[in-house]
Amino acid sequence: MPNFVAPLRQEIARIARKEAKSLVAPVKKPSGKLRSFVADLKRRVASLEKTNGQLMSRLAKLEVSQPGSTESPDKRGWISGKGIRSLRKRLGLSQADFARLVGVSSISVYQWESKKGMLTFRGGTKAKVFAVRGIGAREAKARLAEMPKEPMGKKAPKANKVTKRAGKRRK
Repeated sequence: MPNFVAPLRQEIARIARKEAKSLVAPVKKPSGKLRSFVADLKRRVASLEKTNGQLMSRLAKLEVSQPGSTESPDKRGWISGKGIRSLRKRLGLSQADFARLVGVSSISVYQWESKKGMLTFRGGTKAKVFAVRGIGAREAKARLAEMPKEPMGKKAPKANKVTKRAGKRRK
């Protein structure tokens, strides 16, 4: 008796492959098109994300350069001693007047102008300097006119011992 099991298995496998191929053939071409379409969409999304990032960085730079921006002063940039001096000159103020406007001593303004490079400020001083940076000369002079003449935090000078003695002698 001949071995007919092996050829029968081969024939069944051949017919099954042929049937499977005929069932998959209508889906194969659209599937390839969908893969290429998805790949194209991925490339386009990557390109759009890159462009969006560039536009956002440009927008951030524009917001930083506007004087009335509402961002915190730390994000708006930095200022140097040379910048303080030019700002003060642009406003037409003396060191003492600029100090009164910012709320610091005139010695601080002198020290700021003497330093090279980026300045570091304490407390809300940086915000005040950036607020002054956004005003003009007329506005600065108007603000100074509204302020008291005496520097903030200074008391009236006390009479020293020499003037007390001199006063006693004259009597």
